[in-house]
Amino acid sequence: MTATRASVNAEEIVQQIELEPDVTIRRAASPADYRECQEAQRAAWGVKDNGYLVPIATMVGANLHGGIVLGAFLPDGRAVGMSFGFLGVVGDRVALYSQLTGVVPQYQSRGVGYALKMVQKYIALAEGVELIAWAFDPLQAGNAHFNLERLGARVCRYIDDMYGPRTDALNAGAPTDRVIAEWEIGPKAAPRRPVPVGVAAHLPRLIEVSRRRDGLRVPASYRPAPHAPTVLLELPRRIAELRRDQPDLAEGWRRAVREAFLASLEAGYEAVGLFRETDGAERHDYYVLDRRKPGG
Repeated sequence: MTATRASVNAEEIVQQIELEPDVTIRRAASPADYRECQEAQRAAWGVKDNGYLVPIATMVGANLHGGIVLGAFLPDGRAVGMSFGFLGVVGDRVALYSQLTGVVPQYQSRGVGYALKMVQKYIALAEGVELIAWAFDPLQAGNAHFNLERLGARVCRYIDDMYGPRTDALNAGAPTDRVIAEWEIGPKAAPRRPVPVGVAAHLPRLIEVSRRRDGLRVPASYRPAPHAPTVLLELPRRIAELRRDQPDLAEGWRRAVREAFLASLEAGYEAVGLFRETDGAERHDYYVLDRRKPGG
């Protein structure tokens, strides 16, 4: 790894992405930039407690010494998204740990998050880093799809209640279980091979699910499949709504997914994708877990 600050043309990278023409992705460079990144963090996560915000001094220090702090800026200087990462170690490798990447609600689903990750990737590569890691909520199907399917990351670790209960809009006081995404961006990166629908429909499913009278799906029990090379692990739909309206059911899903994930990772599996199955008007989401090859 080289300890140099790379010059990466973010505009050339973003031109390959369908992004709002008024949004510019660039490294934070001034006190105003860092303040805007902090405000974007507040809006993206619905943060009410300032103790959950990354301090400006921390962002400045990281950005000047191997980390990467990016903002998605409008022409008037406001940030509608941000990404904050610092150098760390994953296993025995130097990696960029991407603590935060978020987009304010008005600009979500408009390509800003993807553009932030792509610029982060190419800056990291230019600075000699070939692995990026970050934590995400395993019950958030949208994040899982973005991280595993769109970016091509994989999951090999599960951490129970990583931060302790948090009161922001996304976590609503629930235990903060997290999985760690590992994104190979250098020569070790391998293309994602989606599981054909016809094949996925017949794969073992690790969580047996029943249905309540109100139609909501309830995790019933964990069913190990010790000899299967690939298995599916269901996660709930609209977990934020469940946490708000059905906290007991949301907690049941957390416990079921935790049990299945931990047992599977211990048995040598890793999550490599997300399979979406349509059942009439409903959609069900499943992690695709492959058994790791020896030495992989």
